[in-house]
Amino acid sequence: MSSTYEFFYFESHGIVLTSRLLLSLGGFEWKDKYPKNWAEEKPTTPLGKLPVLTEQRADGSTFVLAESNAINRYLARKAGLFGGNEDEAALVDQFYESWNEIVTKRRPIRQIKDSNPEKYAEDYPNYIETIVKPILAKHEQHLAKSGSNYYVGDKISLVDVAASVVIATQINNSGNAEITEHTYPHLWQLYQKVSSLDAVKAEASRFSVKK
Repeated sequence: MSSTYEFFYFESHGIVLTSRLLLSLGGFEWKDKYPKNWAEEKPTTPLGKLPVLTEQRADGSTFVLAESNAINRYLARKAGLFGGNEDEAALVDQFYESWNEIVTKRRPIRQIKDSNPEKYAEDYPNYIETIVKPILAKHEQHLAKSGSNYYVGDKISLVDVAASVVIATQINNSGNAEITEHTYPHLWQLYQKVSSLDAVKAEASRFSVKK
């Protein structure tokens, strides 16, 4: 008997779509858990926030892990989606962190969209030009040289999944720096390749995406 997993998060996707896709692509036996009374449940979680992954192991022990990026790395390693050797694993981590930079630097700007639309109108284009586009250009260059159009090796890894999620939820809904077959052809090919997988389509369609 192998481990079973419970993924504790709200009934939406957003960036946690990466975790759910890794659970599905990795062939894990897993289920969702949704908050019923978050005010009461919050203190019971490792860090007082979601998501939380709970693993019930075959020996009867339980392992609980919080923080999206920690969960993603843990699942990717267990599923063999973290590169085929140490060099590839390091590159997966490098480019994964680069996508995370796009996400984390976007959050404070998005938070002022309604409260301070004038500042948002100034800050968001600057974020696209100074943060997003330079990062995308470097990723495009790397994928152009990869041969397989995956970040490492000849199969999907954590960073390929994360890239597709960020493109879908953070970039191609923004109206700026859209990734298309003309603007970033290799990133576009990767996005199309990952998005076309049956497990990805099935999981992505279950909930609305929290943008």
